[in-house]
Amino acid sequence: MTRRTINLAEFWLTIALFTIPSIAFAAAGYLRFLSGYFTPADVSLYSYFRLTVFVTLFWVLIVKHLGLNRIETLLALQTGIFTAAQATVYFAVSLLSALFFYRGTSFARVFIVIGCAFIFFLSVAVIHVFRGVIHMLKKSANGASPVAILGADGFATRIANHLRTNPLTHCSVVCFVALPEQKPESLDAAVLQWDNLDEVVETYHCKEAILALPPHRFGEAQSIFERVQHLCIPTRMALDLGDGVFVPSKLFDFCGLPLLDVRPYPIDTVSYAVGKRIFDVVFCCLSLVILSPLFVLIILAIKLTSHGPAFFAQERVSLNGRRFAMLKFRTMYVRDSRESDTRHTQRGDCRITPIGRILRRTSLDELPQFINVVKGDMSLVGPRPERPELISRFKEEISHYNARHNIKPGITGWAQVRYPYGASLEDAIEKLLDTPVDSAGGGKSAHAGA
Repeated sequence: MTRRTINLAEFWLTIALFTIPSIAFAAAGYLRFLSGYFTPADVSLYSYFRLTVFVTLFWVLIVKHLGLNRIETLLALQTGIFTAAQATVYFAVSLLSALFFYRGTSFARVFIVIGCAFIFFLSVAVIHVFRGVIHMLKKSANGASPVAILGADGFATRIANHLRTNPLTHCSVVCFVALPEQKPESLDAAVLQWDNLDEVVETYHCKEAILALPPHRFGEAQSIFERVQHLCIPTRMALDLGDGVFVPSKLFDFCGLPLLDVRPYPIDTVSYAVGKRIFDVVFCCLSLVILSPLFVLIILAIKLTSHGPAFFAQERVSLNGRRFAMLKFRTMYVRDSRESDTRHTQRGDCRITPIGRILRRTSLDELPQFINVVKGDMSLVGPRPERPELISRFKEEISHYNARHNIKPGITGWAQVRYPYGASLEDAIEKLLDTPVDSAGGGKSAHAGA
């Protein structure tokens, strides 16, 4: 399948998926109000039409978030039933949440239930129809698109193997073309010289050409581009930037400037920037309201048992290295802040107040961080923020440590689930590495943490 075929398939797949709510609720409206199977009711059709348009926006976001409108996602599914059910549940929760706050019109519950059921069945149907069409195209006589690889070295061989084995591309590599002054390797298809480039179309009838240009020859790219532009078929360049660099998801156009992400950045995605932020704010606001009596009790207990403020603010590092004041309930006697900033709390530490021991044991001292989440300093789930003075050592001990600052820190995370409270710097490093630390030698042990 050529890129054009994939783009057309994804276009029609997107159209089919996006129209599902309209079809589902139109059918639900007919069954509920016009079929005669249910008690007749006098309703405002305009209100139901507005509801359908509104919830379609939710459905679009859900489809985009799950990647249902992408062919590679479709081919990776087993039956599609679980994913369709997942999308329907997301949709139903979003719809019911919106109706909880909107009381202008009382919508028929049967209408909602039938509409959600139709959305599930239509989603499964669309998934299987498009999967069937794609498999038919792949098995047809013209299903495997003939492709030429412009290159004849090891990199060109890897590109050819990827195109042949990838279930989405399903290409037939019919020939290789050796680049100028390139010595061809032993290949499993015809090898042409650079001067015979036009034969990829005239003799082998290729639909596309893939330029496999090794990194050390990037300086020749302009002259090679000028030569391949004379071909009457699309020519694309495959990038080889070394191990661990997956280019397709990182190369993007930024206002006409082609850029390559060094690593994935979730904060750039809509699902992270909008969806996760909405969930964080709604969850934390509701939690602050529900837990407000508990907040009052904890504040009174702290004030009545020790001198000092009820809250404790400590500087931590957040997204992109930005510093912020992380809030906690105070669990220690008031002392010099420089000591608390540079010294880890030990088990049975004499600086901890009696109420503080209870708060630490139950993690209730972390509750004020809901306020940090609402302010945008943190997220509910993410790597725990660290103090600036400790980060300099972590960067030396742990490679790529600063990658954790590409997302917002969280109230809880993977390390908090797997490990108990860290009483030393070595414990903190062990959490970050998920590998036990040899405290005597200062190095990392060879066995992985459980």
